[in-house]
Amino acid sequence: MKFLSENKSSFSIEITPLIDIVFLLVIFFVVTSKVGDSQFLSLELPKTESFQYKAVQSSNEIVIVNNGNIYINDESFDIANIDEIDQAIFNLNNNEGLIILSAESESLHVWVITVMDILNKYGFNEVQIRTIEK
Repeated sequence: MKFLSENKSSFSIEITPLIDIVFLLVIFFVVTSKVGDSQFLSLELPKTESFQYKAVQSSNEIVIVNNGNIYINDESFDIANIDEIDQAIFNLNNNEGLIILSAESESLHVWVITVMDILNKYGFNEVQIRTIEK
């Protein structure tokens, strides 16, 4: 005679080791992540003795002021008039090849880039960039 057994095998997953592994991963990522201002890299730039700084006064000087005025050889232009600035840079003497581009520290970066694009368009290859501190 055969008896029916009532022993059913139950399938279960033990989650205790899973919780341990999750906590270990959390601790690993917390310890290895960078938090705060430590994401900036401070660099000490190398100094060279072979560099010759040409600080001669050039007849081609462009000054960008923080109120939106651009002075090209002491002639004032508004930054909104890009066509006039383009024409004034076109009329500069390209024989010297040297342009001094001075910008106040408070002036917008896009103004400096716009002037540099125009200078590049007309073949001015040597541009000295200076910052005017207040």
